[in-house]
Amino acid sequence: MSELIGRVVHDAAGEVAGQVADVRLKQDGPMLGQVQHAFAVDGFVVVPRHTGQLFGYERAVANHGPWLVRALVRRLHRHSVFASWEQVADLDGGRVRLRVRRDALTPLREMARWE
Repeated sequence: MSELIGRVVHDAAGEVAGQVADVRLKQDGPMLGQVQHAFAVDGFVVVPRHTGQLFGYERAVANHGPWLVRALVRRLHRHSVFASWEQVADLDGGRVRLRVRRDALTPLREMARWE
């Protein structure tokens, strides 16, 4: 997964949508023995600038914590989006190419249910 972080993301029109800042996983892959399902890629968090703006706060402080921290996180992620695995066309050449345009991606603020 580390080789995916920082990859440039191009949308279906060939425009740069941003870069991969986080890889989201879901646990619904094949069974590992009889214990649990393997993890599979659910999608990518795409940020318009550098990946240094993700600190984990975008998941936890949506409606919790001091108002100043919430406001700062919302400001930092106002243009960040989520690209589901189904929206990814390929991962060739050190980049991610999407099947859809950037404006069809889910804003990160909607996934976190920010007020």
